[in-house]
Amino acid sequence: MLLACLSFAPVVLAKDSVIIYTEQFPPYNFSNKGHLEGINLEFVKAMCVDADIECQFELLPWSRAYHLAQQKQQSGLVSTARIPDREALFNWVGPLASSSNFFYRLQSNDRINPIDLSQVKDHSLCVVRDSIYEKFVESIGFRSEKNLLKVSHYYECINLFFKNKIELIIGSELSFNYQLMQYGHQGREVVKLVELPLNGTVGNFLALNKALPEELVSRLQASYDKLSKQGLLETYIEQYKAN
Repeated sequence: MLLACLSFAPVVLAKDSVIIYTEQFPPYNFSNKGHLEGINLEFVKAMCVDADIECQFELLPWSRAYHLAQQKQQSGLVSTARIPDREALFNWVGPLASSSNFFYRLQSNDRINPIDLSQVKDHSLCVVRDSIYEKFVESIGFRSEKNLLKVSHYYECINLFFKNKIELIIGSELSFNYQLMQYGHQGREVVKLVELPLNGTVGNFLALNKALPEELVSRLQASYDKLSKQGLLETYIEQYKAN
């Protein structure tokens, strides 16, 4: 009896993939006419290519993105401030680009001039839910029932701020002008006041779901290290500063 000689095509393994959630937070990550870009988003894209990982990016409101990245195994979140309260929630790759944060007032509101943290709480403020600012401002005396409004989108804070519905707004030195320009405002309309000493914050990172295979996390960190040494992150920082 002759046995038929069977040949099998090689098995093609599915490429490693991760969905990376992000928010509207220029110049770190944002949508520009439907195209996702930004300093940290571009750098993470380059990391994924170098690590041979298929990364899909999805723009969502911060609070939703933050919770999905904790629930879905093959997921991550950028840009995410690494603070002690979040340390155990994710595996961290970075650090990425970040800058100091300050309270700001409108140029026209010259009666508002707090000189330290003990005085800022005497004014009204808006923050995004689940952001790094929420717990901090509550720790220094802001209260929801009194002078603190919590929203889903940062643009809601900007809108209320320029309508004089709130007296103070929080902004990052590197990102604040970008955020204002997206809504038709200019940096000269605001005054920088008191810095937020976000103790324990070590910058923005790519936060990865704890259940993501360690091998993928290691590959992404190795790509981060390699591309950082090549100066790619600084290249993106300078590129977006010039825009």
